[in-house]
Amino acid sequence: NQTEGSERAQRYLIDRLDDFAVGLDTSATGDDAFTQSFEGGTNILGLIPGKERPDEYVIVGAHYDHLGSCRTADPADTICNGATDNATGVAAVLSIGEQLARERGAPDRSVVLAFWDREEDGLLGSRAWIADPLVPLEQTVTYVNYDIQGANVLPSLRSTTFAIGAETGGEWLTAAVGRAIRAGRLDTHQLSWIFGQGRSDYLPFIEAGVPAVFFSDSTGPCYHTAQDEADIVDYQKLQQQVLDGTRLVRDLAREDATPVFVPDTPLATYDDAVALREVGDRALADLDRFDADQQAELLAFDAALADIVAAGPDEFGADDITTVLLGAATTVDIFTTGECDGFLQH
Repeated sequence: NQTEGSERAQRYLIDRLDDFAVGLDTSATGDDAFTQSFEGGTNILGLIPGKERPDEYVIVGAHYDHLGSCRTADPADTICNGATDNATGVAAVLSIGEQLARERGAPDRSVVLAFWDREEDGLLGSRAWIADPLVPLEQTVTYVNYDIQGANVLPSLRSTTFAIGAETGGEWLTAAVGRAIRAGRLDTHQLSWIFGQGRSDYLPFIEAGVPAVFFSDSTGPCYHTAQDEADIVDYQKLQQQVLDGTRLVRDLAREDATPVFVPDTPLATYDDAVALREVGDRALADLDRFDADQQAELLAFDAALADIVAAGPDEFGADDITTVLLGAATTVDIFTTGECDGFLQH
């Protein structure tokens, strides 16, 4: 934060946005219209004005900051590039925005393109927005978040990715996400908001009562390492994620209907268990990548999920919620171990 590298990133983002969007801050001019300063950081914000309902907003965001120091498998390599965390998320937001801006006819609703600073310090950029939004929260239809895209956590999961939290916008948002991902070529699994572990910028929006969906590939062995470099990015996967996201944001910006925030949704559901079982079964093909203790934990969770799914939705209860949440957290921790590899040659 507040380094030469951060300033160069800001300059790049403003130059890109200036090609197809306008600065969001109408009280400022020039480059300042694209910025929102807060303690220790700077958010970068562009706007594609809507033609029919310009005072209703779909916000699409990703954090552009990364770490100053991180784990490394090579003592000679200490640069924390953050290719998948989160340059690819930033690339997705830029690509979605540019595509929508260049289509014939502006979107009905306005689309805000948000690039958050200081996410790695506790979601401080998006929290600064919630505390002082440049567009009203009550007129924000949905927030769409991108964090870790074009990443593979295992060879067997190259086509697997996640859409997290759409239930916060009720059946309408869940269905809109479903339409967008069904048209794509990836196995995108919808999960409840808790499975994002509150570790990205979707969380402050949900806490503020704004429907949100968080797209992520989860964390693999390259997470927060110096080896998270451009050559481990799965660009074909990233391209499909951008296409899916463009469909969704176009839909959100054009539909007459508006998702309504749903508070107090269940922490986990039977559908979560079904989705995790499908992912877990696929991941067992790579069981030999892990040590004996990790294998035992993965197999135990897979067996527990099999029992929950076999029992059916009517039997899904509090004990099952605990099993699913704890098992998912353990699995994410296990998948984050091992040698950094984009698994592009497997």
